[in-house]
Amino acid sequence: MSTRAQIQQLETEFAEAMTRMYTVGNGLARLRSQLEREEGYGIPDAARPAPVPPPVARPAGSPAAPAAPPLTAPPLTAPSLTAQAPAPQPPAMRQPPAATPAPAAPPQGPWQQPAPAVPWYRREGAVTRVLAIAGAVITMAGVAMFLVLAAQRGWFGPEARVAAGALLAAVLIGLGVRSGRADLRERAAAAGAPDTTAATPAGVEGAPAAVGAAPVALVATGVATAYLVVVAMTTGYGWVPTAPGLALAGAVALAGLHLARSWRSELLAVLVVLGAAVLAPVVAQGGGWVVTGYLAILCLAGWWASGDRTTQVLTLARVLPLTLALLVSSVSGGGTADDVGNLAIAGLALGATLLTSTLSVRRDRGDVAASIAVALLSVGLFAATTTFDNPARTLALATASAALLLTATTLGRGPVGPVAGHLVVTTGAAGTVFAVLAVVAGAPTRFITTGLLLLAIVGLAVAGITRSRVNLALAAGVTLLGVVGWLQYPLTVAASARTLRGDMAAALLDSIVLAGVLAMVVWAMGQQRGLGRELRVMVRIAVWVLGLAASATALAAAGTLVGARLGDPTLGFTIGQAVATITWMLGAAWLLLHGLERSPDADLTLRTGLLLAAVSVAKLFLYDLSSLSGIVRSVAFIAVGLLLLAMGSRYAKAYERSRPAS
Repeated sequence: MSTRAQIQQLETEFAEAMTRMYTVGNGLARLRSQLEREEGYGIPDAARPAPVPPPVARPAGSPAAPAAPPLTAPPLTAPSLTAQAPAPQPPAMRQPPAATPAPAAPPQGPWQQPAPAVPWYRREGAVTRVLAIAGAVITMAGVAMFLVLAAQRGWFGPEARVAAGALLAAVLIGLGVRSGRADLRERAAAAGAPDTTAATPAGVEGAPAAVGAAPVALVATGVATAYLVVVAMTTGYGWVPTAPGLALAGAVALAGLHLARSWRSELLAVLVVLGAAVLAPVVAQGGGWVVTGYLAILCLAGWWASGDRTTQVLTLARVLPLTLALLVSSVSGGGTADDVGNLAIAGLALGATLLTSTLSVRRDRGDVAASIAVALLSVGLFAATTTFDNPARTLALATASAALLLTATTLGRGPVGPVAGHLVVTTGAAGTVFAVLAVVAGAPTRFITTGLLLLAIVGLAVAGITRSRVNLALAAGVTLLGVVGWLQYPLTVAASARTLRGDMAAALLDSIVLAGVLAMVVWAMGQQRGLGRELRVMVRIAVWVLGLAASATALAAAGTLVGARLGDPTLGFTIGQAVATITWMLGAAWLLLHGLERSPDADLTLRTGLLLAAVSVAKLFLYDLSSLSGIVRSVAFIAVGLLLLAMGSRYAKAYERSRPAS
């Protein structure tokens, strides 16, 4: 076939395709007009779209048709009911389409009203879903009440009660699976797809949700009933040892959640988890750490049931019962075995949740429920530690803190990270809180502030090494707590009487450690990239203020301690205050000289030096003049005056050297 013949054949096929498209478009317009006339809109006949005659296909052997106008494709939009566009014309046989501007959208007519809001009970499946959930909840409550009442009054014997519960569970699950398979067949038949329910009772893994609320409620009730029967056999009657009972309970939960995963039904998974989790402690009548273990199995199996989807409601539903159980156990106190079991379960559940949450946020960075799950189980772990005494409690808190902080650092950097920021922040914040609690629980009362400041130094070092803003923010929080605890000492050394009664050894130690913290703050801030200049200036000012207060506190505390050793603590206190004033003035001199250097922060350094010199003079006249006495006050005034004179002379010479040559 020649090239011309191929072109003619393609033109013929193109004309036939366009004919079919215009036929379909005219049919849609006619049906829309007819439908709107039936609904009472009353479209005038002039506005109706005119039918388009199909184009006549040119035979392959006929001569070429004359040149036609450029081909412009009409927009494939619904026809307007107020301003009808001109009827589309048949396409030309052979002309390249000319570039034309896109037609504007037709104006909306004033008669078009927004669709009325549909009440919730009119929505598809809403009533069925409500009735199914209510029936499932009531049925599970009835089963639990029946088992408890039968055990209390001795009805039927334990074997008959357990057999009746198992039979009811089997019937409910069988009816639910059968109904679910019927729903899947109906949906497949409606969609024209082959029946896929023969492979597995639950349908095809990964298929869209196609099961109604009624089968979901039946299966959820049956699975929860079977789970409660297992709990009764294990904890209530003691027929099954703990380890096999946990394995059997896990198998029942996995069976029910497998259906939820196969049906892709979050509702089924939530009902299975919540039903069994809420009613298990009731049937077991407490149960101690065994029931907590059941809830932990539900928590982990619930994540598996979510499959490859983000199921935030299921995440909260599987974590909340375990957290509440740990909180209740910490209040009631079940004995040493229960305490150890609850602590171990809480730690394992938190570790597994960290793993599952990491996988979830890798799939969906917006899965905030994964971070909430980590926070809730961290609260549960802390509750489990409250039943222990030191040093076991401090060891548990420190271990949890180290694990969480290491995990946060790993998630924020490669090769594992970086993952979603909310999970990193949540994990790091939980680890920091555990570290603070470990210090508060394990350190002696007088050294709690020391421990917090040392913890801040470690956090700031990690933040500087990793250059992580998250670590810097967490370390800043710990630093703030340490500074708040340290503020008692400057208030103490402000008066001689309080200083002589206070713990000056702790004041001296904490002031020295605070100086190290402030140095680490400056270094860690310098390692960060992208921080605004305003923030850096504010931090530098805060460091200078705290540094001055720490130096004055340390000197006053040291002078008091030395004076107490020599038999006159009051004299030592006054000497320490005088030395603090002189030290401040020396710091002002250093700042003024460095303010003449050509650096971006020279102006700020100069202003800070002037302010510090003014503060030193104010302290000399407002505090030292009234608090100091004798030779110490005279020496302080003489020293500060000489320093001011030396500063003025040295500053003038330095200023002359720094002036540019004329």
